[in-house]
This record gives sequence, C-alpha cells and structure tokens, in this order.
Amino acid sequence: MTAVEKRRKFIINTIYYAFIAVIAYSVYKYAFGIAFPLVFALAVATILQRPRNFIVRNSFIKKGFASTICVILFFSIIGTVVVLIGIKVYEEVRGFAEYVISLFSNLDNLVNTVEDFLFSFAERLPRFLSKPATEGLTGLFVQIREAIAGKSTELTDSLASGIGDKFDVSWVTAPLSGVISTVSQIPSYLISVVIAIVATFFMTAEYDYITSFIKLQFPAEKRKDLSRAKRLVFSSLGKMAKAYALIMLITFIEMYAGLTVLSLTGILTTAYAPILAAVIAIVDIAPMLGTGTILLPWTVYSFIAGNYPLAIGLFIIYVVITVIRQIIEPKLVAGQLGLSPVITISAMYLGLKLLGFLGLFLAPLTIIILKLLHDEGILHLWKSPVFEAAKKAKEEEAKKKEEEKKQTEKSAEEKK
Repeated sequence: MTAVEKRRKFIINTIYYAFIAVIAYSVYKYAFGIAFPLVFALAVATILQRPRNFIVRNSFIKKGFASTICVILFFSIIGTVVVLIGIKVYEEVRGFAEYVISLFSNLDNLVNTVEDFLFSFAERLPRFLSKPATEGLTGLFVQIREAIAGKSTELTDSLASGIGDKFDVSWVTAPLSGVISTVSQIPSYLISVVIAIVATFFMTAEYDYITSFIKLQFPAEKRKDLSRAKRLVFSSLGKMAKAYALIMLITFIEMYAGLTVLSLTGILTTAYAPILAAVIAIVDIAPMLGTGTILLPWTVYSFIAGNYPLAIGLFIIYVVITVIRQIIEPKLVAGQLGLSPVITISAMYLGLKLLGFLGLFLAPLTIIILKLLHDEGILHLWKSPVFEAAKKAKEEEAKKKEEEKKQTEKSAEEKK
C-alpha cells in the first residue's frame, strides 16, 4: 500500500468514525429521552427471554401467554421492591438530612473551630514561618467572616423587602415555579411509564421477530459478528455487574459494621448508619471516586473539630475497606477490563461536558465496551502493542503452518 493510499484510508476512516460519533451524540442528546420507554422495553424483553423460553419448554403454555406472565411478575416484583426500599430510604434520608443541616446550621462555630486549629498549628512553626502564616490566616478569616455577614445581610434585606409595602415575593415564587413546572411534567412521565409497560408486553412476545428483522438489515457476513458482539458484551457486562454488585455489598457491610461499632461505643452520635453506608458504597463503585471521597473529608473535619476518637475510627474504616477491596476486586472481576486512569478521567470529563451527569458514567462504560470488542477482534479501532504482537504471532504461526504443509506435500511427491 502506497503512502497516498494509506493517507486516503486514514482520512476515510476518520470521517467514518467521526460521522458515527456525531450520530450517536445526536441520538443521545435529542432522541434518547423520547425513545427511552421503547429502549427500556426492549432491554426488559431481552432479560425475560430465558424465563419465557423456560416456561414454554416445560409446559403447554404458548409464547404469548408466557410472555404476559413473565412481564407481570417482573413489574410486580420490581414495583414491590422499589416501594418497600423507597419508604425505608425516604425515612432514613429525611432524618439524615436533618442531621446534616444541624451540623452546618451554625457557620460561626465551624469557622471558629477551623480558625483555632490553624492558628494553634501556625504557632508551632518556626518563627520565620509562624509570623507570616499568622498574618495570612488573620486576613483570610476576616474576609471569610465578612463574606458570611454579607450573605446574612443580603438574605435579611431580601426577606424584609418581601414583607414590605411592595410585597415582593419573587424569592418565594422562584422555587414554587420550579415545583409547578415539575408537577406539570407528571402526566408526560405517566404516559412514558404506561408506554414502557405496554411496549414490554409486545416486545417480549415478538422478541424473536424483532431480532430477526434487525439481523436482516445487515449483510450475511456481518450477522455472525453482530450476534457474537451481543453475546460478548452482555456476558462480560453481566459478569462485571455481578462482581461490582458483590463488591458494593461487601463495602456496605463493612461500612455499616464500622459505623455501628462507633455508635455502640458512643463515638458516633448519629443513628443513620444504613443510609451513610449505602451512600458510601455507591460512591465507592463510581469511576475514579471511592470511599475516601466522603470518609477522608469527614475524618479531617472530625480531627479539626477535636473529635479525635471519631477521626481515628473513620480513618481505620477507610483503611480496612480500601485494603479489602484491593484484595477481592482482582479475584471477583476476572480478566479486568480496567482502563488507564488518564483515559478514564478524560472520558469522564468529556462525558460530563457533552452528555451531562449521566455521561460521567456512560462515557467510561462505552470505552470499556469498545475496548472489549477491539480486544476480541470484532472491531479494529486502534493499534496497540499487545494487539499488534498477537497479530504478528498469529501471522507467523499461519506462515509456519503453510511452510510445513508445503514441506509435507513436497516429501509426499518425492516418495512417489
């Protein structure tokens, strides 16, 4: 292949993949919300195929009725679980929110505590560092107190003007308009839910026809790759989901046990261990985050506030969770699809900027899927040392077999 042909191929491939990326972004940005009920229905229909086929094989029930049974059971179980968990979470979150508000209700005490801690630390420094550090801290906390006082004055003035002669209630109508806007969207949400449920019934019953129709839109030589890619992605992501769900459960148990011990010993005064453990377990599983995102700032705050037993207890919990995760994660997630930290954080940043909060998780997941398909040879998106080495080894093996075949044929001809 000449240099001109290589450049032409590179330009064509770049335009092709850029075009696909633009289409994918446009679909997500403008059509995903509209099509989500149908996408959800197809996903549920895919999940319900195995139980539906099991019922059909082991009974005289037809596919249509078996599909109806599976869909009803699925939504009944999911609905019951969501309601029960929702009630419990609501009670815990409400109490926990009150606890958090009480912690930050008095900013002056918090500022005074931090100020005393930093000044006591600055006094222990050498004299040539202590004086400038003390002066800098004095100016910093003067500005902080002025900022807090300014905000309090602004709030007082706005409330006073709201109760004044003009009865300016814009500070009330702003949040109310948001609530009214949200409430006005409820009918459309209900319609989407109904459509998703109804579509699930039909897609579960007509799943075989839908998949056959989709496959027919691809050339015959691509259908095998499509089926293989589907099996590979669902199998790998399913295994990853189970593994990380187990890791999250273990983290929750460790966190809950640690917080319970701190509560029983009187070190931790709050009784919201379940919701705290659940939040930390969820944060721990997020890309590039971890238990330290919550536990380390909490530890530092407790240390500054003078609650040394709580600071030590939280730090011990953090160390235990981190060590255990480092031990169990490689064993649970066999053949890890781990990405480079640079690629992961870049994907999260671009996903957040282009797709919003959901993109923070979708972008790394998309790259994992693409990497999986590339490593299996279904897609060829980039060159990598491992892939090129494997490709070269395969070519050499094929060449060696070809030479052995020729040598065998030559030997057979000589014997004749």
